[in-house]
Amino acid sequence: MQFISVVLRSILIITLFSSIVSGVSGSRKPDLVEQTVEVIKDCMIRSPTPWPDEWKQQYLDTIRKAILIHQDTPQYNLKLEILRKGFESYWGSFKKTPERSLFEVYQARIRWYVDHLMGTTFPSEDERKKLRDQYKDLWDHAAKSLLEQFPFLEPNTVQAAKADDLTKCYSNIDAPLIPVYMWSISEEQVGQIMQSWDKLRYARVDLWRRLSVGSTMQLKNSDTTSHNAKRDYELTKESLSQLLGLVWMVVPQRPDYYLNAMRNWNNALKRRYQSMQKARSYQQHMEKECSRQLLQIEHISFLLTALLEQPVCLDGSASGRTRDKIPSKQREKPMKGDGSYEINNITLEK
Repeated sequence: MQFISVVLRSILIITLFSSIVSGVSGSRKPDLVEQTVEVIKDCMIRSPTPWPDEWKQQYLDTIRKAILIHQDTPQYNLKLEILRKGFESYWGSFKKTPERSLFEVYQARIRWYVDHLMGTTFPSEDERKKLRDQYKDLWDHAAKSLLEQFPFLEPNTVQAAKADDLTKCYSNIDAPLIPVYMWSISEEQVGQIMQSWDKLRYARVDLWRRLSVGSTMQLKNSDTTSHNAKRDYELTKESLSQLLGLVWMVVPQRPDYYLNAMRNWNNALKRRYQSMQKARSYQQHMEKECSRQLLQIEHISFLLTALLEQPVCLDGSASGRTRDKIPSKQREKPMKGDGSYEINNITLEK
C-alpha cells in the first residue's frame, strides 16, 4: 500500500512538472513573437508613414499571423531574430504613400517575405558564402561594363558606389528577410543575368542623360569635379539597382495573394491615368471653347463699337460738306438781311 502511494505521488509530480514545462515552453513562443512584433512596431514609429492607425494595425497583424502559423518549424528563434534584424532596412527601402491599393501591395509583400523566411530551411554558412561570391561577381561585371560604356566616369567613384551597394547586399544576405537574398543561384542563371545586363546599355544611356541634365541644373554654379563625382555615383547606384531587378527574375514563384494585390494596384494606376487623361482632354476642350468664345466676343465688341461711332462720323462729314458747297460770300449775306431774298435771286439766276 505504501509502495502504491509512492508511485502515485511520483506520477503526480511528473505530470505536474511536465505540464509546467509545457506551459513555460508554450508561453515562451508567444513572448518571443510579441517581442518581435514590438521591435517592428518601434521601427515603424521611428520612421512614420502616412498610413492611418487602422492600416498600421493590419500590417502588424499580418506579420503576427504569418509568424504564428510557422511556430513548429525548425530554427524558429533564429528566423525571428533575422526578421527583427532585417525589417529595419527593408522598412526604409520602399516609399510609403496613403494610397490603399499600394498599401495592400506592401501588406501582401511582407506576408510573402515572412512566410518564405519562416517556412524555408535557413541556408548554411557555405551557401551564404556562395551567394556573396555570386553577388560580387555580378557587381564586378556591372562596374566593369559601366566603365567600358562610359569611359569618362571616375573609376574610384564607380568602385565606391559598387562597394556601398555590395555592403548592403551582404547585410541582407546575413539577415535574409527578402527572398532574393536567401539562396544561391545557378551558374547558368548568373550568365543569363549578365547577358540581360548587357542588353540594358541603351537604358543606361537614357539614365545618364537624365542625371546629367538634372545635375547641371542643380549644380550650375558649383565645382565641376564634385558635380561629376555626384553624377558618376548616382549613375552607378541606379544602374546597379537595375542589376538587382534582374536578380529578382530568378526568385521563387510569387504567391497568388501578392500577384492579386499587384494587379489591383496596376488597375488603380490605369484608372488614375484614364481619369487624368479625361480631365486633361476636358480642360483642353474648355480652353478651345473659351478661346473661340473670347474671339467671338472681341468681334462683336468691335462691331458694336463701329456701329456706335458711325452716326457721329456721318454727322460731322455731312455738315462739313454742306458748308463747303456754299460760297463764303453767300454764307455771309444772311447775316446782313433776309436770307429768302438771296435764295430767290439764286433760283432766278439758275
